[in-house]
Amino acid sequence: MKSAAAISYDLDDSVETARQLADSIKGQLDLGKNSIGILLCDADTDGASVTRELKDLLGIDVAGMTTLAAMDSDGHHEAAIVLTVLTADDCRFVASVSESLAGGDHERKIAETYNNTVKDGSEYGPKPGVIFTFCPFSMSYSGDIYPDVLSRAVEGVPVMGGVASDDYDYERARVFFSGNEYRDAMVIISAWGNIKPVFALRHVTSRFAERIRRVVLAEGNTVYKVGDETFVEYLKGFGLKTDVDDPLLAFTSYPMMLTREGNDETPLMRHILALNPDGSGVFFGDVPTGTLANICLVNKDDIVAACRESMNALLEEANKTRGYEYSTIFCISCCGRAMILGSDSAAEGRILAELKPEKMTLAGAYCLGEICPARYKDGQVANRFHNCSITFCMF
Repeated sequence: MKSAAAISYDLDDSVETARQLADSIKGQLDLGKNSIGILLCDADTDGASVTRELKDLLGIDVAGMTTLAAMDSDGHHEAAIVLTVLTADDCRFVASVSESLAGGDHERKIAETYNNTVKDGSEYGPKPGVIFTFCPFSMSYSGDIYPDVLSRAVEGVPVMGGVASDDYDYERARVFFSGNEYRDAMVIISAWGNIKPVFALRHVTSRFAERIRRVVLAEGNTVYKVGDETFVEYLKGFGLKTDVDDPLLAFTSYPMMLTREGNDETPLMRHILALNPDGSGVFFGDVPTGTLANICLVNKDDIVAACRESMNALLEEANKTRGYEYSTIFCISCCGRAMILGSDSAAEGRILAELKPEKMTLAGAYCLGEICPARYKDGQVANRFHNCSITFCMF
């Protein structure tokens, strides 16, 4: 597989933006038998128009989503559009858009989105090597539904992706596919054939206080009781103010870490989405009953260290693979990490640009939720939905 990335800062003229991106890709890359484009862009972008123009100019499908910020081989970029094109003679990339996920029957709709890619991809093998997914924001359900349903639909296949984002106004997040935009649907890309992805994932797990309590009453992504307290009482026990207008922003630096006794699996990190009058709290992802909870304080130094550690772990994992040439690094980091970095929001991008191997394409984005395997070893996949994390896929 080969790849190339292009960037534009022109958010207003879709035709000119697409021309700039297409010309840059053509100057870097000769397209093979099968190709696909991935567009990661600022929320002010008319992504439907840009992807439509790109399909005409490059002759390929283009999928993607809005983001808080994008990354490429030169680092972090705000108010930008990054296009990555993947091409290969021995791989097939098949994209599909779900039905609206705003109503019910979510599991069937997500599973069918994957199933719609099988006919065109199965000539390259019984299963795809990886699934990329771009998901809508502000749905009524937990973000865990995306990796959980896809994992059941095709067992043993890693899933990588994120939730569409904007500048925290929660109104402009969208996903795109070849001339169309969606606020309530997901787009997936199944990559079939000669692809051997490796992954890395790091949370920031600095402890704010040793006030670990068991989650004793929770349903999905809503937590009612932690220890003998309501969730709101539990937060107040840390000295945190809970009478806030926007809990997501107010508690960005204070995610909840979840662990299981005697389980060495990567901890789950969860951002608080809302606080309810009954004292319960709503999260982006599921909070399993019985897990041990602790509120963490995340700072810039923690984020920078975790970014460097995760990128190095990715490179070490790739070095174990023989007979396969890697070309692309895809990175999804949490919007909360960018917010905590504050005026030094480009810190992670600088590290990635520094550590990226020469001639390797890198593309990524900051999202309101990350999807990546928490374990991918010896064929065993545990796809998970994450918060406050940085995730990588090299392929």
